[in-house]
Amino acid sequence: MTMTITVNDSIADKVMAFLNSFPKEAVKIEPSDPWYADEVKRRADEYRRGEMKTVSLDQAFWDEMDDYIDTVA
Repeated sequence: MTMTITVNDSIADKVMAFLNSFPKEAVKIEPSDPWYADEVKRRADEYRRGEMKTVSLDQAFWDEMDDYIDTVA
């Protein structure tokens, strides 16, 4: 049986100690990729293939951002 278990960080050590108490062949623990790993890989592949689109930001954009920050601050 395969399952994914999410454990609160505050009890992670206790859970790992419990899992390690089983015989080695009983439990297989594999590290998981962070949630964003697939997205980073997809974007890196796009960049390598030359498919990534970029938009240049001119000074007008930054002026608008400054004005917006001034109004909300």
